[in-house]
Amino acid sequence: MTFSPEQLGKIALRLEGASEAEAKVVISALYDEALARCARDGLFWLSFVRTRDEADTSNTVKTFPVEKEYIRELWRILTDKQRVIVAKSRQMMVSWILCAFCVWWARFMPNQYIVWQTQRKEDADKMVALAGGEKGEGYLGRMQFIERNLPSWLRLNVRESESKLSYPNGSLIEAAAGGANQVRGKVASVIIEDEFAFQEEARGVYQAVGPLIQKQTKFIAVSTPNGMS
Repeated sequence: MTFSPEQLGKIALRLEGASEAEAKVVISALYDEALARCARDGLFWLSFVRTRDEADTSNTVKTFPVEKEYIRELWRILTDKQRVIVAKSRQMMVSWILCAFCVWWARFMPNQYIVWQTQRKEDADKMVALAGGEKGEGYLGRMQFIERNLPSWLRLNVRESESKLSYPNGSLIEAAAGGANQVRGKVASVIIEDEFAFQEEARGVYQAVGPLIQKQTKFIAVSTPNGMS
């Protein structure tokens, strides 16, 4: 949310001498405006997202580095393009960007079905949701972590279970193991293929979702390199 100096001055004047009830009305209106902008502007929403850095024991929870130009450019591509292929390097937060994108899309686009597929189901679950995290007893999937660490005014009543996040607006994010049969027949709105070059049935997967891509399903494949093929 961006305010001009004039707008900030008016807000300050409105709050000066206001009763507690009046101040709550103004603050509530500011939250509503911020929420509306989050829906319109994913990069603005991303500024409220926290990530987890297990390698930094002194600071494990960090703000998303939205100021990095490559992150802003990748987000714009994910938003604007229907088919996206990302050849990534490690430690560039590409997986975190994709996780945040899935959460943003599910939150602000009703009745969406988002599938995150990678070769091993347990790896896909770690990106979406883990059963222990749901019960408050252990490690969180990355999308779980994003939801749990948003500011209180952005939190939703998201139902968590192993492999799935279900949203009040009817949207669902689900983890899937590798294989064409795991996605064949699923009518997904967004399909994320993680480490696609290492999936044993990558070609079959792409053929299986081809009809959906023709119907405007968003298809995003990301991978580190795996040889010439």
